Amino acid sequence: MLKYLLLGTTALSLAACEISENPADGGFLSGVVGVAGGGYQGRIEDREAALATEQAQANALAAEQAQVAATNAGISAELTRLRREHTALRLQISEQLAALQSAGVYVPSSMATRVRAVVNTTPSGRSDAQRLAALRQAIADARALSADLGRLS
Repeated sequence: MLKYLLLGTTALSLAACEISENPADGGFLSGVVGVAGGGYQGRIEDREAALATEQAQANALAAEQAQVAATNAGISAELTRLRREHTALRLQISEQLAALQSAGVYVPSSMATRVRAVVNTTPSGRSDAQRLAALRQAIADARALSADLGRLS
């Protein structure tokens, strides 16, 4: 009878133990159940899958960042090229006007006003797209004015 009582008490006390699959909860029985039942391995696989997902997202973001940097570099180069072209056209127009005036060619006041506007204008914008558009328009205006000045000579 003592044997049955001891066995029953042991079974009851083991049944009362809380078993967890979380290794941080500790306990001998939790450890045995976690190892034997595959709970620990499942947790490892879940965390490895989550890590792989996070790494894939990080790689995608890094690729996107590289693309944005390349686009920005291209826009910066285009802005620099357009600014140089605009500056060269402004200088050319100033020289054309000076040559016309020194040759005694009559330059209408409306054209002289256009020359001042083109020579003294610095295109700008709030965004790169606006700056590019403003520079392209200023260059188109400067080319048209330069052609008009060329027809006066």
